[in-house]
Amino acid sequence: MAAIHPFLVDRVWTEGQVRRWNLPRPVEAVEVRGYLGSTYYRKPELVRFYVHESLRHLPLAALRHLAGMAELRLRLGAPPDPEVWRVSLKQVHPVDEPDGVWLTPRGPVAVEYDAGGYSRNRVRAKGEAFALRFVAQVWGAPIPQRVRTLEGLLPPLAQVVLAPWN
Repeated sequence: MAAIHPFLVDRVWTEGQVRRWNLPRPVEAVEVRGYLGSTYYRKPELVRFYVHESLRHLPLAALRHLAGMAELRLRLGAPPDPEVWRVSLKQVHPVDEPDGVWLTPRGPVAVEYDAGGYSRNRVRAKGEAFALRFVAQVWGAPIPQRVRTLEGLLPPLAQVVLAPWN
């Protein structure tokens, strides 16, 4: 099978990610700019997203979320392979459905990104549901404070990764 461009798997990157990870500028992307906080509660800053044409209609918060999932994939070292790394484009998920699934040799891993939009009860419920359905769960968050909050709410074996999207 021919190698796929990582952007075609992630579908959203930020200018910061392109610089930080030395990613090839995606020629397939449209540029979307807007003001957005690193979390739901942070002061908005100007952000440049590179977005797959099919997703240009999404609101900035959804682009932030997808960029967060891309950052999580990069930090975990998961391959840019749609057979291994699958991300849902839904903006709202049932409690037992993660943002994405990483198909590892051990089995499917729930992958979730939280920029501070979930209540404590929602985080606990998702963590408990994922523990029943997946061999593991990995959560990403954009700031250290949110990482610590998630670590205090999730089951002990859940992995929480600092994954700033911007």
